Amino acid sequence: MIDFEIKNATDLIFGLDAEEKCAQLVKEYNGTRVLIHHSGESFVLPLVQRVKDILSTGGVSSTDLGGVVPNPRIEKVREGIALCRQEKVDFILAVGGGSVIDSSKLIALGVGYGGDAWEYCVGKSVDHRPLPMGVISTFAGTGSETTSGLVINKEDEHAKRGLEHDWIKPCFAILNPKLTLTIPPFQTACGVADITSHLLENFFSPVKDSNLSHNLHVAALKTVLKYGAAVAANPADLEARSELMVLAPLAINGILKVGRYGDWACHAMEHKMSGEWDIPHGAGLAIVTPAWMRYIYKKHLDLFVSLAVEVLGLDNNAGSPAETALRGIEAMEHYFYDILKLPRQLSALGVTDVDDETLRTVVKKNFQYGNTTIGGLEPLTEEDCYAIYQACL
Repeated sequence: MIDFEIKNATDLIFGLDAEEKCAQLVKEYNGTRVLIHHSGESFVLPLVQRVKDILSTGGVSSTDLGGVVPNPRIEKVREGIALCRQEKVDFILAVGGGSVIDSSKLIALGVGYGGDAWEYCVGKSVDHRPLPMGVISTFAGTGSETTSGLVINKEDEHAKRGLEHDWIKPCFAILNPKLTLTIPPFQTACGVADITSHLLENFFSPVKDSNLSHNLHVAALKTVLKYGAAVAANPADLEARSELMVLAPLAINGILKVGRYGDWACHAMEHKMSGEWDIPHGAGLAIVTPAWMRYIYKKHLDLFVSLAVEVLGLDNNAGSPAETALRGIEAMEHYFYDILKLPRQLSALGVTDVDDETLRTVVKKNFQYGNTTIGGLEPLTEEDCYAIYQACL
């Protein structure tokens, strides 16, 4: 078991109609003038209006900014920063999923900086406290509602870059599973795939003596597989949506991975995919993760057999661990593609006729920080990444 520190500063407020508490929560952090940040999609606008009304009744004024898209853009962040300064905003309230939350985090940080907020995504140190922010989550997936990270796109450079710092964690996250009922099935499936991938990234760990974390990940993976399938079969299943909504932040905020670190090559590779081709993050993960599994499983048969037997409940062929491992990978592919109905190849997302030069450029972005490999369990070189990307096309 490795040394670790957990700093979870975000309060989780779970419950039906929990958003009714948002004015009280904002005032606990001395908020008086709130920016409500959201996507502007038709299914979220009634909730935005309700939040405005709740804040107003509670004596808190607000303004709002919609227009956040998947793979959130730096241009919207800059617009939000300008609006906050103009309206003298002192609290940010993200109403939405991961893209809205990430955009809100960088707005909150950028308000107090005189330069371009993008600089924080390309290496500038966090040098001041951001505006306080909270979340009313409408989506179970990224877990960004409790994390210290964000990811933002700079579209003109096909760049998707991130930032990690404890100060950008939200103050609170309101989790009402009813708010996820209006999310379309494809987006719901993308969120389930993201939760699944977060858990797999840390399940596949080179740290061998972290049994508590291993068992927590087995339980969490069983949970997401069961309830992801349930919500795919019945989008109105509130019990399934409740389980997924609680699991999403726990899958990524560090609690489950006590004493270990994971692989995370799949996430690194997918961020380059969605940065280049603007595909949904969860869908990209559902494509790259099985390709990565097939590429590396023979080198880590113990973990892949554990996935097949402990998580997926398959029979163990003791005479052929490779056969057991491969059946586990096939079961995960069945889950992503037949149950969640996510695409198997990038071509199904409109990414076609990718020339070798473009693919090599995407590969190289995984090594832009001077690193020669990616992946905590199985270090991947440029040629390894190239082969996995080719399998995704």
